[in-house]
Amino acid sequence: MSLDAGPRLQAGLAELRRVPDILGATIARRDGILIASALAKSMDPRKIAAMAAAIVGTSEMAATEMGLGVFNQSIVDTHIGKLLATGAGEEAILITMVRNDANMGLVLLSVDRAVQSIAAILDAESEVSAEATV
Repeated sequence: MSLDAGPRLQAGLAELRRVPDILGATIARRDGILIASALAKSMDPRKIAAMAAAIVGTSEMAATEMGLGVFNQSIVDTHIGKLLATGAGEEAILITMVRNDANMGLVLLSVDRAVQSIAAILDAESEVSAEATV
């Protein structure tokens, strides 16, 4: 990752964290490797990235097998809160921790904006890397 992409991704996570019902967020590669994180200190971002990638992988396979179309998002809903695992381009996922009583309209709008930004940053990063190897 370039020196420019890391701070831009962290800034996007910080902006997402300003939404009142969002408790934390992490960006991971689809293979579970942590890219960036803005979580509470009590949460292990590497474990969350790996587990969310497994959830997304299973959800993608299920959607394909059942003929439900392209995967968008998996939700783990507990009595305490929610974990949203949302595809962020070809290579990444955004994991968002949300209060159980959250304004989901605002949360989903904010997550959608963040996903678009993350995908754009990582796509630009991929293009730069591809040009550098040519």
